[in-house]
Amino acid sequence: MKKKTNHFLQILGLLFLIFIGLFIASKSGYYESPLNDKVVLTDKQIAKFEKDVINGEVVDLNSYLLEDRKDYANKFTKAGDKFTDLMESFFNDGLKGAFKVLKTLFL
Repeated sequence: MKKKTNHFLQILGLLFLIFIGLFIASKSGYYESPLNDKVVLTDKQIAKFEKDVINGEVVDLNSYLLEDRKDYANKFTKAGDKFTDLMESFFNDGLKGAFKVLKTLFL
């Protein structure tokens, strides 16, 4: 007898794999890396500003605010981040509730 394939479970499995991939990317710092780069750039610009002030040079704020990076985030990555945050809070709250129920049953 041939078993019917359940398309719902296949789609659910695919969505779960996408969720796991986005979750790992988010938690591994893939999206945080550009923010850290901006902090390093800012620290360098502050040091340059302080050096120019000490040397008595003319200081123009616009020469220290450099923004030449392109943000490749789009609506799909933002939606993926929001989805992973939602799923994380859902699983955390669900596990806390489950442990609370187990605690009341056994203690």
